[in-house]
Amino acid sequence: MSTIIADNLTGKTAAGNVTVTSEGGAATFQLQQGLAKAWFEIGSDFVLDDSHNIASMIDDGTGLFTYTYTNSMDSANYAPNAGPTGGARNTAFIWVETTSLTSSGAAASVGTQSGGSTALADSENCMALHGDLA
Repeated sequence: MSTIIADNLTGKTAAGNVTVTSEGGAATFQLQQGLAKAWFEIGSDFVLDDSHNIASMIDDGTGLFTYTYTNSMDSANYAPNAGPTGGARNTAFIWVETTSLTSSGAAASVGTQSGGSTALADSENCMALHGDLA
């Protein structure tokens, strides 16, 4: 097995164009398109426990918060994906609702529901965002 050690990857055709071939060899995709551009994990106190490309987060009320990015997205067309952490990992239902989606951040409500009955909006949650950086 070979090891490649590099500080930067630059595409041969275009600087940001690094193509990855699928496991079966039939499809290719742009590497940068598949990377999460931001992510965070928050505790039940809505304080950031860990994050990438998140500048700040404000608790707006039970289950609601606003976050901003360190590096803005290209537009408001990106995909936030959420899930539970901590004791809520075995939940049957995960939801995320974003409002005011902008290239610099969004207001969001994220939570989990356990056993189809109890909303766990104040449980530990995480989110990853996929899309294009500016």
